[in-house]
Amino acid sequence: MTARPDRWLAGGLVALGIALAANSLLGPLVAGVVTYPFSETLVNQTIGLEAVSLLVVAPWCLAAAGLLWRGHRAGPVAAIPPTGYTAYMFAQYVVGPAYQTYPPALPLHLGIFVAGWLLLAVAWRRIDAEDLPAASPRRTRIAILGLLGLAAFTTFRYLPAAEGVLTGAPLTAEFAQDPAMYWAIVLLDLGVVVPVTVAAAVGLRRGRAWAHKALYGVSGWFTLVPISVAAMGLVMLANDDPYASVGMVGVLSVAAVLFTGFAVWVWRPILEESGFPTD
Repeated sequence: MTARPDRWLAGGLVALGIALAANSLLGPLVAGVVTYPFSETLVNQTIGLEAVSLLVVAPWCLAAAGLLWRGHRAGPVAAIPPTGYTAYMFAQYVVGPAYQTYPPALPLHLGIFVAGWLLLAVAWRRIDAEDLPAASPRRTRIAILGLLGLAAFTTFRYLPAAEGVLTGAPLTAEFAQDPAMYWAIVLLDLGVVVPVTVAAAVGLRRGRAWAHKALYGVSGWFTLVPISVAAMGLVMLANDDPYASVGMVGVLSVAAVLFTGFAVWVWRPILEESGFPTD
């Protein structure tokens, strides 16, 4: 099934993909023109993140733009994960470095952040919940459990932080190197990602139409971000970072595979109805 081409949103996604690629090429991954006042560990993580932005997220933006240009119903749905990823990551680019001077890259990072949120909002409005494939009660129950599992995984990563709040313990040595980045991620994960994921699960349980839209977006976002975190860990291992952990990379890699499998399961009906092979 096709709809009218959405060339405005498609053009925005093309511009976003180009901007993400440019930022990755200018940063420590390639040219090193854009630098950050980070510790060695966080520079390694930035390299892994920018590799995923360049090789996965930017192409995803272009693919979603192609769907929108051709009027595929999956187009606006496919626009949600990369724009959500961009908004999440570039909040960290602006706040995380804790700049003491005004950086030349600030307009680029602010622009990408604003573009991410703007395109996310437009894509959300473009999705007609009634036009999404109907889900059986069984699929809905599985989706609810999957969303709660994603929220639980994210929350459990911060159990040491909860203990620290109770005891007043200092940050670990790794996080103390870049505290602004650490707290930015805490805010985004526990203040945005987890509440949105739980809200989507509750909305599905109550039969809210908007929750079906959120299911596609959240599951897609949880495909991109764990891949980027696993890539960060791999770069740390490759560069003999003192805080590198084979076990953590293994856990995150398994999580990335499982979360991607869940997203494929969620997205399969709309891809099939849009004429895409899924076998």
